[in-house]
Amino acid sequence: MTTPPSPPQSDSEWSAGARLSRPVALADLAEDLLWPRLLLIPTIALRPASITIGFFALLLAGLIGDLTRLWQSPEVLPMSSLVWAQLSRAVPGFFSLLWQGIVSADPDRIRDAFSMLGRIPQILWYAHKWGTLLAIPMATVLLIAGGAISRIAACDFAHGVRLPWVDALGFAVKRWHSLILCFLGPVLLALLAYSFIAAGGWALFSMNWTQWAGAILFPVALVAAAFAVALLTLTTLGAPLMVPAVACENADAIEAMQRAFAYVPARPIRSFWYAVVALATGCVATAVAVALCVAVAKFAESASVAWIKQPPPGLGGNNETGFTSFVLRLWIGVPLLIGAAYGMSLIFSGCTVFYLLLRRVIDGQAISDIWMPGMARGTLAPLEEPSGSPVDASVSVPKDESED
Repeated sequence: MTTPPSPPQSDSEWSAGARLSRPVALADLAEDLLWPRLLLIPTIALRPASITIGFFALLLAGLIGDLTRLWQSPEVLPMSSLVWAQLSRAVPGFFSLLWQGIVSADPDRIRDAFSMLGRIPQILWYAHKWGTLLAIPMATVLLIAGGAISRIAACDFAHGVRLPWVDALGFAVKRWHSLILCFLGPVLLALLAYSFIAAGGWALFSMNWTQWAGAILFPVALVAAAFAVALLTLTTLGAPLMVPAVACENADAIEAMQRAFAYVPARPIRSFWYAVVALATGCVATAVAVALCVAVAKFAESASVAWIKQPPPGLGGNNETGFTSFVLRLWIGVPLLIGAAYGMSLIFSGCTVFYLLLRRVIDGQAISDIWMPGMARGTLAPLEEPSGSPVDASVSVPKDESED
């Protein structure tokens, strides 16, 4: 009597049997964990398409900021240099003061943290007046480039697909309004609340005989202020999630804000842990990349003047000005700009991986569930052709990102 063949095993049963047939490895212990996937961020950010987009975005944003040289004196820093100097000083100070205020339960330090960021527009306005408006096109360029980098990272992390930079940039350009409004919208609402309070204060407190009414209605100002502060706080904490929400879900600005505002307080401990791992990984990768780029520039500079007595302008400590010095400094800055482009890719790629893992924890949605061409926006359902038959959306390779 022959023994009937056993039914085929499922993938999970076969995987479990395979594990029992060999020694347990570290990969088995971390297989069901999500946070170790954050260690993939430096690799995902190293994609040539992401670095290329970041390189030209930083170059274009810097050129836009340098337009202030046309009407400002040479002693005043151009817009791009001033923005970079202020952000490099204020951002670390913001997180340091915010952490100290949270740990010590000191509201003054929390207030000082947000005040540090709020002083940046004042400093820019003091230096450049109406030239400060150049920050809007600069931010637009960086956000569009960030959306493209985030789209590349989403397709890579979710499906292992290498999206061409042209398709990723086309995706982001078509959604430029969502990328901008998800940040600009809360700021405009906060300014509206500020203007409402200011107008009420002028109407009720500018004359002695109406001040009693202002005192009675002052709780209205407190409610409007609470709305503005809560909105700005959620926007600050949820900022890393907004661009990935647009890139992964094909979301509009309102949906991106809703997702970011909902995810921030949902799992604070898990979110904090993921943020710490992603930040530490990104800092190490950035330090290594910057060190390598600086080494390339210094190596080329030192070798070029090693066998000559008088270095040309721009090399070997010769700070003379002129065409030669300008061209040489331009070429020396290329490796440094590549390092900065990798840092930009790290930021947006890391935010995308962070978003997908946090979404998996909070909503239980699979990491591979991202919007692809041929799907209805905000869903995984295929679009229907005019005849009523659904479009085949099973192909995960996004050949044409121009579809909406």
